[in-house]
Amino acid sequence: MQPPIRIETLGDLVAHDYGLNATCERCRHRAAVDMAALIAGLGAGFRYVGHDLDRLLRCSRCGEKEVSVQVHYLHSGRSRSAN
Repeated sequence: MQPPIRIETLGDLVAHDYGLNATCERCRHRAAVDMAALIAGLGAGFRYVGHDLDRLLRCSRCGEKEVSVQVHYLHSGRSRSAN
């Protein structure tokens, strides 16, 4: 059994194949966050936990500043076959 991993920073997220989705509280627009751009601006050591990251984002559709962020695993292993 492997020990649990600890993911606290943007760099940790990327290293363990996780990403972020952002959802606008006003218009409900949802989009994947560009992790490379986020790390370029904030640094790989930026702690994403809490509301610090939420207050830095803005909806790309309506400009709202009230955006929530959710973590998601990039490689779920599910096939997206049309068959």
